[in-house]
Amino acid sequence: MTQKEFTIHSAQINNHCPNCFAAKSLTFSFFQNQKENSWYVQTLAKVRDELFCTQCKEIIYPSSWDEHIERVFAYHKKLSVPKKAGYRMKVKALWALLILIISIAALGLWTWIRYWR
Repeated sequence: MTQKEFTIHSAQINNHCPNCFAAKSLTFSFFQNQKENSWYVQTLAKVRDELFCTQCKEIIYPSSWDEHIERVFAYHKKLSVPKKAGYRMKVKALWALLILIISIAALGLWTWIRYWR
């Protein structure tokens, strides 16, 4: 089973970095996970966020955010619309399900003809 992480929303913000004090070097990114195997694809509901400074090449954790960064974070969190969480079956699984349903129907018909007729 493979697990992929894809970006829902990414935005460069104009605030100063709390570590290196560089201006216009912060990037907010929102990620969502997706598990996939040969039968189905599952999109998870949990959304992960990250604030990254391109100047000092570090992730800025929420404990060091100031009120301005938190306000911009709340705005961009509203803009990020995650994909709907759930399962999506692949063609291979649909064919297997179809064959299973046809087999059960044929077995039921054979049983009905053999024993109740």
